Amino acid sequence: MDQIRIGLSVNEKRDKDLLVTKKVIECILKYEMIPLLLKPVATSLGLSGGVDEAELYGTSTFVVSLGGDGTLLNAARSVFRYNVPVFGINLGTVGFLAEVEINELDNAFLRLSRGEYSLVNRMVLSASINRNGSNVLEGIALNDVVVSRGGLSRLIRLKVYVDNQFIDSFPGDGVIVSTPTGSTAYTLSAGGPIVQPDMKMMITTPICPHILYSRSFITSPERILRICVNDDYPDSAILTLDGQEGVGVVAGDIITIRCMDQGVRFVSIYQLNFYDILRAKIHGKENE
Repeated sequence: MDQIRIGLSVNEKRDKDLLVTKKVIECILKYEMIPLLLKPVATSLGLSGGVDEAELYGTSTFVVSLGGDGTLLNAARSVFRYNVPVFGINLGTVGFLAEVEINELDNAFLRLSRGEYSLVNRMVLSASINRNGSNVLEGIALNDVVVSRGGLSRLIRLKVYVDNQFIDSFPGDGVIVSTPTGSTAYTLSAGGPIVQPDMKMMITTPICPHILYSRSFITSPERILRICVNDDYPDSAILTLDGQEGVGVVAGDIITIRCMDQGVRFVSIYQLNFYDILRAKIHGKENE
């Protein structure tokens, strides 16, 4: 059987002096697996043999993220095209997506080496912007696609359609289209529902809507969402993918969002109860 190759996606701002990364490498070698590091990280550790992103994400058996949820989202988006499973070691504050904490490293890699894990598929959204008949953006999101007004601009009015059927026009700060995974992120702050992450649906939630009756609405993964910026909107607006990739949108742009057939596979080592995680993370954060 081929030796397991573990690609490491490291947030050096979270892992000061790469102390956790060193422990992770020790665990990987201890259980006779092969660590793969990006060249800048390998150089910081004084090691040779670093690889580029294409080799890291394309040849790994698993990709391990060391950082917060943002780092894990970035790793998940990077491995998507290669369909490589990813799992996170939490170095952040909340860490909804990562199930492994620093004090669990040895046991986690032991289980990984023995095949004592399961793979959980997480839904992924695709988003595109059509401007005057041409696409100016095509991207993916694991958490959410957000269309929002610029920092100092006036309220934006967004028309939302499902399969070309008009739903409503939402004046406010913008609209979030979220996956179940993203229901505990920005959508939660905007008053959206909490959804089990293994479900498949799209959750559309207005941000600070300027109408009293506005609520989130749920659509099945077979539907296609379209969001249109009012033709007379004079200010700047932005579309962001997982809060990491952004592009400006202008009046008349048509944004299309749909569920992709392929998801991102997360490694689950402990088969934790989602609601146990929810209580621990939210209550723990509130009590800090």
